[in-house]
Amino acid sequence: MNKPASMIVADRGVFADQDGTHPQHDPSAIADLHRQACALQSELDEIQPVISAAVLAATAFRMRDNDSLVSALRILVGATRTLEERRACS
Repeated sequence: MNKPASMIVADRGVFADQDGTHPQHDPSAIADLHRQACALQSELDEIQPVISAAVLAATAFRMRDNDSLVSALRILVGATRTLEERRACS
């Protein structure tokens, strides 16, 4: 399990009683989970072009379409380069 997923799983207990059935209404815990969800969404938005390009490349490979594979790999390289540049600036 990756780090973001493990954070969500670990925080699920904040909203449950000991038997895990009745949610508690803790505004600070809800606000904290909302901030974490926003951070995860931001990270997903940042890597979405890389994921999409990788899916295109994998699809072209499976279809044995060399021209599309080359195009998809170029898109993947561009998306990866852009992601690395953004992360280097922050």
